[in-house]
Amino acid sequence: MSMPQLKLECLGGAREVGRSAFMLDNGKERILMDYGFHPEENELPLPAKRVDVMMLNHPHLDHSGAVPTLYRRAAFPLYTTAACFDQAWLLWKDTMKLARLKGKPMIFTARETEKVEQNVQRITFGQTINTRTATVSFHDAGHVPGSFYSIIETGKKRILYTSDFKMEDTRLLRAANFKRVKGIDILLTESTYASREHTERKQTENKLIQIVKNTIDNDGTAVIPVFAVGRAAEILMVVHSAKPNFPIYIDGMAREATEIALRYPELLRDPKALQAAVDHAIPLYTDEERAAALKSPCTIITTGGMLEGGPVVFYLKRLYTRPESSLTLTGYQAPRTAGRYLQDTGRYVTAEVDMAVKMQINYLDFSAHAGRTELFDLVKQLSPEKVICVHGDNCERFATELRGRFGVNAVAPEIGETVLL
Repeated sequence: MSMPQLKLECLGGAREVGRSAFMLDNGKERILMDYGFHPEENELPLPAKRVDVMMLNHPHLDHSGAVPTLYRRAAFPLYTTAACFDQAWLLWKDTMKLARLKGKPMIFTARETEKVEQNVQRITFGQTINTRTATVSFHDAGHVPGSFYSIIETGKKRILYTSDFKMEDTRLLRAANFKRVKGIDILLTESTYASREHTERKQTENKLIQIVKNTIDNDGTAVIPVFAVGRAAEILMVVHSAKPNFPIYIDGMAREATEIALRYPELLRDPKALQAAVDHAIPLYTDEERAAALKSPCTIITTGGMLEGGPVVFYLKRLYTRPESSLTLTGYQAPRTAGRYLQDTGRYVTAEVDMAVKMQINYLDFSAHAGRTELFDLVKQLSPEKVICVHGDNCERFATELRGRFGVNAVAPEIGETVLL
């Protein structure tokens, strides 16, 4: 009897950044890899008809945000690291909180997040597990604490799903390591930066330190909005490495996410350095504390990273007329977000405000993704028979380049498309 055709269903994350959701179906078992939504639009992936087992490769909402919705219909095991689950749980709680504050419909409920927790199987890097029809191993992806790439063996195929990954050490994490990976047949890879390179990390760190020092020297406030998961801890370490003689405040969900990172020191490059930075930082909790902090030059590391909400709104409303202060964006500003609009126009515009910002506005590339050259190097090293390019704005172009450069069968499927493997 012939084996059923192995196939990949692209439920989200195809030819787009975000909403990652991919279903591997071998005819006997359906294995889901990530299930996120567009955080700025709350746009869900296509429904997963049936899930037998799932891997949550990392916690950002564009990979984890829709997971609780799956548990309305059925229960199934979800494999992820303890750090990944703790951070996803933090983001799920914040998602529900924001929906309540903005009067928007709930994507999922607390009851559904509790059902997820009841079905979590926590794994560690290097571990291998057996599902009913497949073997899966988990490896550090270097993206955020606890994120991983997975290798799935089913039938005669070995599939590597990168999820999001970083191939350069950062101050917080070790880089993803693919050197011992052999015999990959199918590579399902993110291509976020397939058309761009990253600035060398040390150079970017030095720029941030100089911006902060110049702001302090001008008697200003250096506001650094961050993504809580992963980025907050790294930025805190960078600023603290300059041996500051000024206060460093940490605000919003950045506090909790950094505390989660410290729970798992084995995942960090230098947990002692992070602990020292946290010990030096002053947490802020209330508007009264925030107002008091602004009375003298300081640095404030706060959420949210795209200026859509969080304590950063408090600081912008009070500092936007002050050219001696600075606002430094440290991550990707998605289209149609307040952060992108500010970056493009110099105006901070939301449903409540419209302000011409006179603060010094900076953008620095602290990306936790592989750059263009690293993506090509990975394909060259693994030499798979097929590459499926996802999670990018230029997936089709990247696939075309891979075919021309390496002669590999590279494709860029659309959302809803099923790829035969």
